[in-house]
Amino acid sequence: MSVKNNEGSKNMMECTKEKAENQIWRYLPLELLSSVMTYLEIKDNVRASVVCKSWYEAAVSVRVVDRSPWLMCFPQTKNTYEFYDPSNSKKYAMELPKSLVGSIVRYSKDGWVLMSKEDSSDFVLFNPFSMDLVVLPDLQLWNYYQLVGFSCAPTSSECVVFTIKDYDPGHVTIRTWSPGQTMWTSMQVESQFLDVEDNKVVFLNGVFYCLNRRNWLAVFDPSLRTWNALAVRPPICPDEDWNGGRFMVGYKGDIFVICTYENKDPLLFQLDLARGTWEKNVTLGSLTIFVSSKSCEARTYVNKGMLRNSVYFPMLSHGEKRCVAYSVHERRYHHPREHNLDWGNQLSSNDFWIEPPKNVFELI
Repeated sequence: MSVKNNEGSKNMMECTKEKAENQIWRYLPLELLSSVMTYLEIKDNVRASVVCKSWYEAAVSVRVVDRSPWLMCFPQTKNTYEFYDPSNSKKYAMELPKSLVGSIVRYSKDGWVLMSKEDSSDFVLFNPFSMDLVVLPDLQLWNYYQLVGFSCAPTSSECVVFTIKDYDPGHVTIRTWSPGQTMWTSMQVESQFLDVEDNKVVFLNGVFYCLNRRNWLAVFDPSLRTWNALAVRPPICPDEDWNGGRFMVGYKGDIFVICTYENKDPLLFQLDLARGTWEKNVTLGSLTIFVSSKSCEARTYVNKGMLRNSVYFPMLSHGEKRCVAYSVHERRYHHPREHNLDWGNQLSSNDFWIEPPKNVFELI
């Protein structure tokens, strides 16, 4: 056989192999293709969508640009509040209802905030965009609460407001309220889970996930009225100082914990319930996470100009409101005054993220 024929056979084999590999990619299950597409930037997603019909379906199924949450903060005057849109760096000022002047935000979700006065058990749910207000029954234990949150907006019949407190060693009291109820529902369970402060809560998959200061996890199911401490070992951090800053966020069935300490790179963990472990992440893929002490949000395909695979913090810098982004890929923080950041204010900041409604510009 001639050298020319050998080369021809070799080229034909390479073409056949390449064609077979392309066919494998073409006929991957839609769920797997969609999972791969979530890691692509918008421009690459568009390019991938023209390969074939199955790739088009997978690309379009995840091509959703999420509006980023806004940062909400209270100036020193306390009778006004401000929104900051990180996608365009614009601010919007609003006047706080007189009945809420002096109130403190305890938790935020779905565009609503749970508030109360500092020494009061009078909870209210407030929508700072529409100015809607829902007054909850008197809880009569505000000074003693250790954890509070709610599942969704009170406009939904599925809304559950959740508080928990350990009255004596070995027992905790859980109280819940839902729209239409005139009083709180109470139950007591045996547990030594809660710490005095810095407990976290996220509502996901129909239950409240609670994380204590020692990073142990427990679950309260409001429909079954059950409380369970999970046998999940805490995330592994280099030393105890990493407990200085912890944020927990849920997104589409997954739970993430972000641990920070001064200028060190944040540590990212994702819960693997099936294995009962926290897995350390080196990437967030297409996800962008927004963290604060009162609320955490997560988005995919955020607005143009914002960073993906990043964590946004509501940092304070030179008395100005700024959200600082940490790029997981680049392993560095992005900020115009990066060398002068006031990192000590990270945990003490009362600024928090809130989800603006679709018609936000008709309301502000």
